Amino acid sequence: MENNEMTYRINKSAAEQAKADYEAFQAETCDPFGVNEKLLLQILADNKDTEYGRRYHFADIRSYQDYRKQVPVITYDDIADMIDRMVEGEKDVLTVYAYNHMNETSGTVGKAKMIPLTDKQTQVFLKYNKHYMDAFYTDKMGEEWMKGRIFCTSQGKHRTAPSGITIGDASSKMAEYVQGGRDGLDALLRMLYTSPVEATIPDLGTDTKYIHTRFAMADSSVTGIVTGFYVMVVQYLHYIAENYKMLIDDIEKGTISDSVDLPPEVRASLMKKIVPMPERAKELREIFKNGSDFRFVKSVWPHMMFIFGAGGDGFSIYADTIRRSYADESVRFVLSGITASEGLWSVPVEMDSEDGALVPGSAFMEFLPVEAGDDFSQCVKMDQLEIGKTYELVITNLCGFYRYRMSDAVQVTGFYNKTPRVRFMYRVNKVINLAAEKTTEKALQQAVEATAEELGFELSDFTVYPDAQSIPPRYAFLIQPPMPVAGIDTERLSEAVNRHMCEANAVYEENLEDHSMQKAVAYWLQPETTFLWRELQIMKGRSAGQLKPLRIIMNENQRKFFYILREE
Repeated sequence: MENNEMTYRINKSAAEQAKADYEAFQAETCDPFGVNEKLLLQILADNKDTEYGRRYHFADIRSYQDYRKQVPVITYDDIADMIDRMVEGEKDVLTVYAYNHMNETSGTVGKAKMIPLTDKQTQVFLKYNKHYMDAFYTDKMGEEWMKGRIFCTSQGKHRTAPSGITIGDASSKMAEYVQGGRDGLDALLRMLYTSPVEATIPDLGTDTKYIHTRFAMADSSVTGIVTGFYVMVVQYLHYIAENYKMLIDDIEKGTISDSVDLPPEVRASLMKKIVPMPERAKELREIFKNGSDFRFVKSVWPHMMFIFGAGGDGFSIYADTIRRSYADESVRFVLSGITASEGLWSVPVEMDSEDGALVPGSAFMEFLPVEAGDDFSQCVKMDQLEIGKTYELVITNLCGFYRYRMSDAVQVTGFYNKTPRVRFMYRVNKVINLAAEKTTEKALQQAVEATAEELGFELSDFTVYPDAQSIPPRYAFLIQPPMPVAGIDTERLSEAVNRHMCEANAVYEENLEDHSMQKAVAYWLQPETTFLWRELQIMKGRSAGQLKPLRIIMNENQRKFFYILREE
């Protein structure tokens, strides 16, 4: 276990920069559109001599009004060929900003996309994901969070194109920015976080769940958990609940169980970093003496203060599971802002809040009312947003994307100083539309959560298959409880789901009445089905940190997997 005083000193030494960036954000939020338009004009001036800048006459643009007249709103497909050329090494196509890496998206809708990670965009991620958040924790919780390490679930990998440009997760490039390379990164990681480099930049075939949880359990000083999505926290805490005996045995003896899948060289490397810890093992055995069916987080880590990650609105099922099964209210939720491979759009300004304030200095933002469809003349600026309305985000970023449709729908909830506060609602391009009903993921979740509340069962996860082969078409809900549910058959489950779907989407109800759709059918999924789905995707090379919940089944392979695992 590393010296906690050293961990505190490292965190403390970075506090001055964190405070400066935190205060700079406060100032930006008092003049959000002024800051935002200034950023836009700077981006256009810098990139006026790129191929894209010449095509749309960036040099002639003097205001936002000029910009919206001259530059079209685009999707990824409009620039995919230009991105391919950039991967091959061609310069000054979309951006003049330096880059040597492409962030690869999760590809939940269609083919995975590649986003240039420029040096300027890296600075934005560092400023807000690290500096701002460090100062936020201190502002809301004091300095106690600095005195222990963080259980961080981050992990990533990349591949290299013939041009030398790498493609994959940005986190897998961290070693290039640390003196001493991979070894230097490992030393830094183990000072600030519980996991070694073998888990954060894993080799193929590495059981990262074991490494992350084993090293975290060995450290009683942990003060927080940092993750991409709250579903990962649920999965890791579930892993501890299922495997605590093995983990404690290994901590006691300084061993790695033969049942853990690790490449020989990774196992050998890890064995150099662990020592027998009989006293810690004794503490853990006492904690789990009656099993793991209790909220054990504060018992294992008595200094635990917060969990940070995407866990708001659309991911509330997982936050509810953490509260119900693993951590009490003394562990605060810090729900991350709206962040993607393309950039960062908002940051949290309160603890336990599902919304965040827009970040005027991170990217230029426009907002298209969702009811406007493709009528881009209705795009509005940051200072024209209305509380309660839902908009699709259109961004101009530091990666070379101009007026790019993010397909993220955000709702305005209020203001922070003069800057709008927003929360993520749903993906505009992920709706079910069998008969012009346009059911969003948000509506599906509302119906399933209302069903669980009405029938009195605990909800672990769910997915929905739009069954266009049935005549008329119908929805098939696959609902996963944490354990088998007795006394509620699928007929009763289906009736409740249909009733609440009608409440969530009036057009759905109209379609049932005019027989353009038939009533949905609902099935029980076997417990842990969605965990198994995630594991299979990771085995196929998908990034664990980018795997979002599969809310809508999009292809036949997905349908077959989930249908096979229905409860009879």
